[in-house]
Amino acid sequence: MDSSDEQQPELPPQQPAFPMQRPTSLPTITVQELDQQCQDLRTLLAATVVALLVLALSVNLFLGKQMRLVRAKVSESRPAIHRLQAQFQEKEPNMKSFIVALQSFAVAHRDFQPVLDKYRYDLPQYLAPPDGGSAAPPGVKVPGAAATSAPTIQPARPAGR
Repeated sequence: MDSSDEQQPELPPQQPAFPMQRPTSLPTITVQELDQQCQDLRTLLAATVVALLVLALSVNLFLGKQMRLVRAKVSESRPAIHRLQAQFQEKEPNMKSFIVALQSFAVAHRDFQPVLDKYRYDLPQYLAPPDGGSAAPPGVKVPGAAATSAPTIQPARPAGR
C-alpha cells in the first residue's frame, strides 16, 4: 500500500518559465505623418505665442490708459488738496485752543468727561490721555506711558507728500 502518495499535499500546477509574449507590432507611422504632426505642433506653438503677445499688448494698453486717467484725476485734485491743507493749517491753532478749553471744562465738570472720552482714541494727537491712563484703548498696556498733568498737543502732519 502506498501511504506516502495519499499524505502528500497536491502541488499547484507548474507555471511556464516565461510569460506569454505580447505582440510588439506598433502601428506603422510613415515619415510623412511624422512631418505633418511636427508641422501641426509648430503651428500650435506659433499661434500660442501670437495669442500671448496680443494678450500682453492689450493688458499694457489697458494699464497705460488707467494710469493716464489716474494722473489726470490727481492733477485735477491737487489744487483742492493744497487749498484744504492751507485752511487746516490756518484753523488748527484755534482747534487746539478749543480742545484745551474743553479739557479744562471736563476737569471742572466731570459729567462732560464721557463726551471727550468718546473721541479720545480717534484724535490722540489733540486730546491728552485721561488722568492716570495711557493713550491706548482699554485693555492694552503701553510700556513706559506716564500720565502728565498738562495736555500734550502734537501738531498734525500735512497730508501725503
